[in-house]
Amino acid sequence: MVIKIGEAEYEVAFNGFTPIVFSRCFTAPKLDANGKPTGVYRPKDINESVGLLADSLQSYGVPAMAPLLEILYACIKTATPKFDVPFGDWVKALPPGTFDLQKGDGWAADVIKIVEDNFFPSASHGVATKTTKKTSAAATKQPK
Repeated sequence: MVIKIGEAEYEVAFNGFTPIVFSRCFTAPKLDANGKPTGVYRPKDINESVGLLADSLQSYGVPAMAPLLEILYACIKTATPKFDVPFGDWVKALPPGTFDLQKGDGWAADVIKIVEDNFFPSASHGVATKTTKKTSAAATKQPK
């Protein structure tokens, strides 16, 4: 899959290696028993960013920008392992229009689709289909 941001096009992929790529690219502070940072960092899990995306979409109706960019970056590095631009430099080089999430068909929608397909596969099609099948099966049963 190719995602276009401004004039740049990025080959992206999501597979079993993507969470490993993600945890190699991003870190999070370790917390002590009281929830305070210890000064030590741990690899960040991709599920943390997926959770932040889901929370922001549910609470505010828009995706959180940082997790969206982190997931996109990991997908780019999965598809192109030799992509060696550091995350901060890559984000700084993105065109200003990149951060306008009002475009429903832009790169953000593509990344959200990747997240839905890989973390919530039954949410987009499976749940409604199963419910519909059960309902129509129940509706067609005739009493004996």
